[in-house]
Amino acid sequence: MSVKLSIGSAVYNVKEPFLRWHIESILKELTNETELLLIDDCSTDNSGEICKEYAKNHQNVKYVKMEKNGGLSSVRNRTISEAKGTWIAFVDGDDILSDHFVETALSFYNEKYDIIIHNRQIFHANKPDFEDACHVKALTELPEGAGRNISISCLCMRPLDGDRYGMDKEAYYHAAWGALYRRDFLLKNNLLFPVGQKKAQDSVFNTYTYSCAKKIAYLPYVMYYYRKDMQGITERYNPDFTQTSMSLIKHHYTCMDKLYPNDKDVKDKYKSHRLISLTVDSMKLNIFHKNNPKSKSERKSDFLDFINTEPFKSAINDYNPVNAWWGWTVPVELAKKKRFTTLDFLYKHWSLFKLYGKLYSVLTK
Repeated sequence: MSVKLSIGSAVYNVKEPFLRWHIESILKELTNETELLLIDDCSTDNSGEICKEYAKNHQNVKYVKMEKNGGLSSVRNRTISEAKGTWIAFVDGDDILSDHFVETALSFYNEKYDIIIHNRQIFHANKPDFEDACHVKALTELPEGAGRNISISCLCMRPLDGDRYGMDKEAYYHAAWGALYRRDFLLKNNLLFPVGQKKAQDSVFNTYTYSCAKKIAYLPYVMYYYRKDMQGITERYNPDFTQTSMSLIKHHYTCMDKLYPNDKDVKDKYKSHRLISLTVDSMKLNIFHKNNPKSKSERKSDFLDFINTEPFKSAINDYNPVNAWWGWTVPVELAKKKRFTTLDFLYKHWSLFKLYGKLYSVLTK
């Protein structure tokens, strides 16, 4: 029987309890129409051995070790080349799939769609003990033009009006794990992840992918449980964050030039959302992070250099805080005023930062 669904797990130094839970949650669902690809990005712990163990004992589990550590994009691209299924699900090795993921995916098996978006739920320690089976009777087919709007949302990080398409807030199309992709569609359009990019690879991939998609469907059911790890990459100190962001911006500018040339609205949305997000995260995860080992004077110098570097300088100076989230507005407005000491204090006292932000929101309404 042919393989209808390939589940590609990205594995790199995953904590053993998380990795085993991840794999075993999928194993109990696998059928002769599905396969699990464990793609190991040259882990330096025992993750690879754990994956080999499961592959040895289960015929529809395959272990693939990358020739060298190439990052998530390389792993995702290897998934596309190794997959035998009509559909591909990209998953991360520390997350959990729904207990009904496979049966639900197979029940809506339909080759007329290029992408099927599904819901996700964030969890910290445990996902729900019991999940209802999917009772959705039919996929919601998105109207013509939806792909372009989703593509721009992925590029610019501008929220999409999901209600317009019947999608609720748990539909997370920005991430590759937020949807199922038809493999032939990816191959035909040469849709790959940007190799070497260390942050937000999915935003580049999905900008192109949704732009190319002719038929997109939505499944209003939680298929994916995303682990929120406070020690994860989105929270820990990253001294290379600004440099990585510059690389991402170059990829995004290429996307705009190819897909939306001379579209001022897209450029404005990119500047007011994606650039502001990268600006704030550069301060949060690099300059003002509690684990930054540099002296105060060194960090101040880095801060002043950063806010005077394009395109961050223009994003800060042109930022319009009207109806914006305080988590962006406060740091950007303080950066605009070069208030290093205030920002340094607030980032070290997050509860006071939140209080300051909420008061700021009230006073500036």
